[in-house]
This record gives sequence, structure tokens and C-alpha cells, in this order.
Amino acid sequence: MKLAKILRIALNMVKANKLRSWLTIVGVIIGIASVMAIVTTGEYFQEQVTETLEGLGGDTITIVASIPFEISSEEDMEYEEDTGESSEESAAITAKTEEESENSTSDPIELETETEAELTRKDVFVLRSIPAVKYVNVNVQTGAELKFGSEVTYIWVNGVDPSVWPDLTKKKIGEGRMLAPGDRAVVVISKELAKDTFEQEIRLNQMIPLNGKSYRVIGILANDGGLLGGMGGLFGSSVYMPYQEVYSLRNSEEDVSERERDVYDTIEVKLYDEADYDAALQEIERKLRLSRRVTEDTQDFYVNSQKEAIESTQKLINGLTAFLAFIAGISLLVGSTGIANTMFTSVLEKTKEIGIMKAIGAKNSDIMLIFLCNAAMISLVGGIIGILLGTAAVQVILLLISIKMSIPFEFALSLKGTFVATLVSIVVGLIAGLVPAKNASELKPVDALRYE
Repeated sequence: MKLAKILRIALNMVKANKLRSWLTIVGVIIGIASVMAIVTTGEYFQEQVTETLEGLGGDTITIVASIPFEISSEEDMEYEEDTGESSEESAAITAKTEEESENSTSDPIELETETEAELTRKDVFVLRSIPAVKYVNVNVQTGAELKFGSEVTYIWVNGVDPSVWPDLTKKKIGEGRMLAPGDRAVVVISKELAKDTFEQEIRLNQMIPLNGKSYRVIGILANDGGLLGGMGGLFGSSVYMPYQEVYSLRNSEEDVSERERDVYDTIEVKLYDEADYDAALQEIERKLRLSRRVTEDTQDFYVNSQKEAIESTQKLINGLTAFLAFIAGISLLVGSTGIANTMFTSVLEKTKEIGIMKAIGAKNSDIMLIFLCNAAMISLVGGIIGILLGTAAVQVILLLISIKMSIPFEFALSLKGTFVATLVSIVVGLIAGLVPAKNASELKPVDALRYE
């Protein structure tokens, strides 16, 4: 029997019982729409979270100065017991020391405090010497008071290297321009600060006072975009300026020494795209240890990479999406049961027709293909409608979120989810119709013709 004829007979079987076929299709629609909506939403949120983390420095390596944290041993805590000194002896020694200090006419002794770890220009030179490093940016940060008109707010200022920051940052300029080498007394501000902080907007080329010093606005950043774009403005800086200018914001100009101008809060490093990430991290730590003359135990800096955090977040979202898709997939099991039930009923109704077809020469494989095609048609129609409904449901949800959060609407469609949903709908139909089709193909012509 030709394939075209098999498909025509299967289609006629679907049309002959429209109500039953559509009730079966509804079960498939619910399952496929649920899976499609969950997979598409999961991929969308994963993309948005990854984009947000990368915008906050996800593909950069940050070096921070830190003093090693040491835990006192039990032997140090039990020093008094080990030396055998009593509390009376300790008190006597203390009293004697105080008496000597009172009777002494010499200048008071200045206790030397432990020097804090610092990042300096020397560390920048070391990092630039590493072949895998593409950009090295320094950050000097401080809080500042911004008075605009009669309104006052406190903002976070980030001083950056103007020659490197525009190439390293993920932020895009909305109005004006980025910082450039040679800039002085200028700032680039976030769109949130320019448009939403004060009643009157801060415009391009306006002067704004920070801690009493005036700076000209040369650029306004664009919104990061996406569902979580606002997080960049929430956790990031509102003002960016050349790092040399930040020192004078912390203190008056005359109080800033040359040594203080050579100290940075953090150093950001970006690697070449083809660089070995893990090997580069090890090389950075090794060279900085040699330069700063510290060991792994006495290391006075910390190398932070957001790459592992991004990968962990992606795995978490993928796992959660897979779990929810599995739960939604249970409804597919219900749909497949409905297909199997419909196929068994069709076999009983078409028993005499099966006997007639076999009597005039139809093979077992032809009968089996007719019922398998019938099941595949039902599941395929349900799958296509389910994909459309699932995609539409996702767009409605994202539209409502975009209206609520006042962000641009972005159409989301998972090609992987579409392909998987289509494939699953067909496979579910074939599996559900396999047993009824096999039973139909094995009927003997004589028994089928005598069936009432």
C-alpha cells in the first residue's frame, strides 16, 4: 500500500471522530504548552542574569588588597598557663609599668601600627607584563555629596583609567562620549542619576558639584537593557571620572601626597579572548606574589573572578528549568494515555474494516502504519498548537513584566525548546499508538470479518 493512501486513511480516521480526536489533542496541547513555556522562560532568565553579571564585571578579573586572616592557636590562648605566671604577678608587672611611665620625663612612645596592604603602580606594571592580559584598569572609589539645585544626594564615585575603561567596560554611552586620556574635571554619569534622581534632569555639559568641587558632564550612560538591566545602576557606580580626580574628593588638594596618588582600591584585568583562563589566573597570582614578596600563606591580595559565579548561576537556572519541565512533562504522560485510549477504541471500531483490507491484500505493516500515522497526526497537531500557545503565554508574561518594570519588551523564543517540543509530541504519539497499532496489524482476517 502506498504511503499517500496510508496517510489519507489515517486522516479520515481522525475526521470520523472529531470530538474524540480533539479531546485527545487538548491533553497533548496542555503538556506541550507547559514544557514550551517553562523552557523558554528558563532560557530567557538565564540569558538576562548572565548579561547582568557580565555587565557588572563578569568577564573581568579583579584584584583586591587584603591582609591574611590569622587564627590564634590554642597554645597562644593558653600562654599564661604555659609560662606559669599568676594573675597577681601579671597585675604587679602592669602596675610597675604604669609607675615607670608616670615618672618618666621622656617623650611618649608612639606605637607603630601594622601597615595595611595596598595596590600600587608596581602591581599594574607586573600585570601588564603577563602575555595573556589585554587590559589593566585601576579603580579608586569614594562616596561624595552631590548638590543639584536645592536637592542633595549621596552617590558612589568610581575613578577609572580613561585610556582603558572605555575598552574594558560593558557599559554603553547614551549621550555625549566616554572618558578619554587627558580628561580633567569631567564625569560620565548613569542614566538613573541623570533622569530619575532629581526633579530637574542633569543634561550634557552641565556642571555638577561633588563635595564642593565642580565637574562637567561629558557623557550619560545608556540603560543596560534587559529584564535585570536596572541592577547595574543599583549595585554599580553612578559617576565615573579619571581616577586622579578622586583623590582630591577624599581630601583637600594639598593633603594628597604623591604616595597616596599611587594607591588604588582595586585593579581590573581583562584577558585576551584566546587566553587560557585558569592558567592566566595562576600566572597573575604567581607574579604578584613574587613582586610583593609574599607566599601563599602570607598573601596580602585576593584575586576575584566572576566567571565561576556566572557558571554556577547558569547551572542553577538550568537545573531548576529542567526540574520544572519534568513536572510539566507529567501532563504529557496524561496526554499519551489519552492517545493510547483513542487508538484502542479506533481499533475496536475499525475491526471489520481491518478484516476487509487484509482480505483484499493489505499487509500487517500497512495496517500498523495506518494506526501509527493516526496517532502521530493527533500528537503533531496538539504539539504545534501547544508550541504556539506556550510561546504566546511567555510573551504575555514578559509584556506584563516589561510594563510593570518600565523596560523595553523583548520577544523570547527558544529554538531548542521548539525543536524538542515538536520531537517529543511526535514520539509520544508514536509510542502511545504502538501497542494498539500492533494489535490491529495482528488481527486475523476471518476473526476480524466475523467481529460484531
